[in-house]
Amino acid sequence: MTINYQQPFILLPNRVWRTYQGGAILDQMEGKNTPADSHFPEDWVGSATRAVNPGRDHLPEEGIGQAQDVSGHRFSMAELYEASPEEALGVQHVATYGAKPYLLVKLLDSAMRLHIQAHPSVSWSQRHLNADSGKTEAWWILQTRTEDAYVYMGFQYPPSPAAWKQMIDDQDLEAMNGCFDPIPVAPGDLLLVEGGVPHAIGPGITMVEIQEPTDYVVRCEYAHGGLELPESARTMGLGLDRVLDLFDYAQYDATEVKSRFGPQHRLLNQSEFGQEESSLAAPQTDRLEVRKVESQGRFALTDDERFSILIVIEGQGRLFGGGEEIELQPWSRIFLPAALNKIQVDGHMTLARCLPPLPTSR
Repeated sequence: MTINYQQPFILLPNRVWRTYQGGAILDQMEGKNTPADSHFPEDWVGSATRAVNPGRDHLPEEGIGQAQDVSGHRFSMAELYEASPEEALGVQHVATYGAKPYLLVKLLDSAMRLHIQAHPSVSWSQRHLNADSGKTEAWWILQTRTEDAYVYMGFQYPPSPAAWKQMIDDQDLEAMNGCFDPIPVAPGDLLLVEGGVPHAIGPGITMVEIQEPTDYVVRCEYAHGGLELPESARTMGLGLDRVLDLFDYAQYDATEVKSRFGPQHRLLNQSEFGQEESSLAAPQTDRLEVRKVESQGRFALTDDERFSILIVIEGQGRLFGGGEEIELQPWSRIFLPAALNKIQVDGHMTLARCLPPLPTSR
């Protein structure tokens, strides 16, 4: 059937298996009767990216989400993006990035500290993976299960590459952990995790993660959390020696991490009924854009000929676009095609608006 892109699309839950455990809060968001942590701690929102999971190669569609139009018809996200890329993604986006979304958005809920890891920058991916994307990402902290929630972000006590290799080879977890100070985080915090920066999400954190559309990762702890990782889940199959130069060995003082990697807010649009601000975008990063929308009534979103994904963080209301209306509840997730403009929201709400980078960024 022909897809009408002059409408918003509801994004359906899309839970993905991961090597760590969590997801009880996501179960609550979905209204499950018995929320529980499991190996499905992430919801890939509007994703056309395939998940790379050890032992699950028989699930080629894992990671690919589904959308529903206002008439109730359902489409895979791959179908939605590919049927008419310029309408779905934007003319300039397709000219720059091709007929694929340069964006992956997740809801993530950790019950345990994630593996110490790092992701490639786009330049490293181009050199070593023959790929056009790295995995720079951003974290918008939504909830924490404890008051002492923390993350690791950059080395506070940087090792040499040779010493880091020895720690990983020996699986010296005490030495690896000793390279970091815990960085306290709280709901509302927003952090940019640039490619190459070593990091780990702490236990009990629910967040929106906005990133480049890949599943590239180098994990340094091979049995953290009781699950033994195969080589394919450690160094992308490249071997440790070939990924040592992926890491950023700079020293990042713990007192400066939030200012160094925190948001740079810029007001885009404001009225008596709300405002939209850009929190992470170029020139701070050319890999993604994160916006915060606050509405206290009927408020028009900024038009800029790019697609975006909306997530309702707080409140409820309605969304209007293309002559259609959608009810918004806490955790509603919406795909807004590039072809759809003059979009309005109405209600007392806080929304995350996630966008790909500007096409001129490449």
